[in-house]
Amino acid sequence: MGTIQIKKVERTVTTGKTGETRQKAKKTYGKIIYRGTLNLADMAEHIMKHGTVYTEDVVIGVITKMKTCMQEMLADGYKVKLDGIGTLYPKVTSKGVDDAKDYSAQDDITRVGISFLADQSKKSIYKASATRSATSLSTQLWCELTGEDDGATNAPSNGGTTGGGTTGGGSSNTGGGDNGGGDDEPDEN
Repeated sequence: MGTIQIKKVERTVTTGKTGETRQKAKKTYGKIIYRGTLNLADMAEHIMKHGTVYTEDVVIGVITKMKTCMQEMLADGYKVKLDGIGTLYPKVTSKGVDDAKDYSAQDDITRVGISFLADQSKKSIYKASATRSATSLSTQLWCELTGEDDGATNAPSNGGTTGGGTTGGGSSNTGGGDNGGGDDEPDEN
């Protein structure tokens, strides 16, 4: 696998239980430095580099057809599971009403969208534990760019962080404990 670059981000957070005296404290979290976003053509080119006999146009055609079919199936209320990747499924958000007979899907549904759950099977590389053990996390690059001292030996660690920081990121589907500053959405890079 590769290396995920982590930058340190300082945030002010409120600590303490609700109803008790709460204090503000500064904490440092880890945030992924995204290298960019790959589009369909980029992915087709990458697939071709792995020794496929199919040309870029064939790869793009298959992926485009799969996308169209997935849209149809999701719109018909199916979940679509891509083995080894995860499951996409339609999801709605609605207003609650006091009496069930007053509920109207037309009036009370406030959002229709698609959600994704990474493959959680034992062999999946997308499970949080498998991803963490197979990915090298490093704050080295960010510290070199900013001139910060990361307090580490400048060697990326496997399954951990350099400098003793807390890694963030991920989504609510992956768990991962208190990352405090993790993002559910990537920054535009």
